[in-house]
Amino acid sequence: MKWLTGSLRQTLRACRNLCSECRASVREAKGFRSCFQLSQDFALSRLLPYMPKQMLNRERQVELRNGVKLQYRLNRGDIQSIREVWLERAYRLPFPISNGVLVDLGANIGLTSIWLTKEYGFASVIAVEPDAGNAALIQKNFDLNGIPGKIVEAAIGPHDCTAKFRAAEDSNLGSLAHEGRVVTVISMRSILDRFRLSEVDLIKMDIEGGEQALLTGPQEWLYRTRAIIAEFHPRTVDYTALTRLLERLGFKYVRANTAFPNNMDSFYRLDRET
Repeated sequence: MKWLTGSLRQTLRACRNLCSECRASVREAKGFRSCFQLSQDFALSRLLPYMPKQMLNRERQVELRNGVKLQYRLNRGDIQSIREVWLERAYRLPFPISNGVLVDLGANIGLTSIWLTKEYGFASVIAVEPDAGNAALIQKNFDLNGIPGKIVEAAIGPHDCTAKFRAAEDSNLGSLAHEGRVVTVISMRSILDRFRLSEVDLIKMDIEGGEQALLTGPQEWLYRTRAIIAEFHPRTVDYTALTRLLERLGFKYVRANTAFPNNMDSFYRLDRET
């Protein structure tokens, strides 16, 4: 009986969430076709494990009311990114920001880069992403929306090297691992040098646990960073130690879900407030 009650609650919760997503699709999407496509894909994302494989990862495009066009796949990772970035607005910044350079670490298919650029007017974007399929979609999304972006097809790490990257069925869950495809790993020092950056205005970080090695490695680049917004992965990193490390380096910490609903952990330099 308890199992039945629990299953009923989960079903009702899923129905409420889907209804909320459909309402958000009506609010955000432009025109019937995009509204229907987005609502349908939110529903299908719950059924993907049971669908024929030939239906998965088909590309689709929707247009939003603000003129932004999103190219994505029928993939739970892509659809979750739309939900998180565009519906939940998880990357809103709880502090003022200069609109110079955005570096997107773990850029996935570029949705966060687009949202941040449209919201805050960044003059240039550097998107770092090791998965070749994701990187190809970043380029399509940048081209569709006139984003002044450069794409670095590599994983981010504390040092330049190579490593193995394990892709996942959900496009946003790939990570460096002991087995998988060999990829280039680039350091923040090399990114700053390659693009001749004296300073970065915002770093967005979602690198599936790689934040532990990145932040505890060489830290000179952090002194040239004005602000960070990050999705930490507490199951694989020492979350408390990393937030304290950034505070010791001069960043003011704004904890997740404290500035407004769904906001990410973010950090900004007190001595460089805009």
